Amino acid sequence: MIKAYIKYWKKAGDLKSYSNRSDYWWVFLTNSIIFAILSILNFMVTIPKAGKIMSQSATLSQKEIIQQVTDLYANPTGGALVIVIVTALIGLAILVPNISLTARRLRDARFPWWIALVFGVAAIYGLVTMFIHQDLLAKMGYFVGFINFIIYILCLFPTKYGIDEEDDSRTYE
Repeated sequence: MIKAYIKYWKKAGDLKSYSNRSDYWWVFLTNSIIFAILSILNFMVTIPKAGKIMSQSATLSQKEIIQQVTDLYANPTGGALVIVIVTALIGLAILVPNISLTARRLRDARFPWWIALVFGVAAIYGLVTMFIHQDLLAKMGYFVGFINFIIYILCLFPTKYGIDEEDDSRTYE
């Protein structure tokens, strides 16, 4: 897993070589773990504030409670805001390496590499929705999620070796 992640950063802008399934999914797992840790931290910072809102539930209407809890997510403050900003910065940092890794993985499975650009647009959408909360963006989330799901399925396809391959994309140093 560590070798795949190091290779991921070394080939951050490489759209021309190949990437096997294990390289792609090890990086996917590592990034998922990083974002899961950030989500848990955000949850731990937000829970006391939500508990305070719930302790006032006897004096508030259900609509007011929902609005205040929604505001915790839509307008983070303090530690939650720091975690959201760190999450966004990490998301920006891995944007180009993820697009190039996806392009290499798609090339490896003999799909057009430019599909990875669609994946990149979906990632940018995810970053934008962290800070801008509007109904139209929320409704588009299902479509963007479906497109990402299709791209993930394409990345599951096996390696299809070609005769034009003479690079060391599938080996470790």
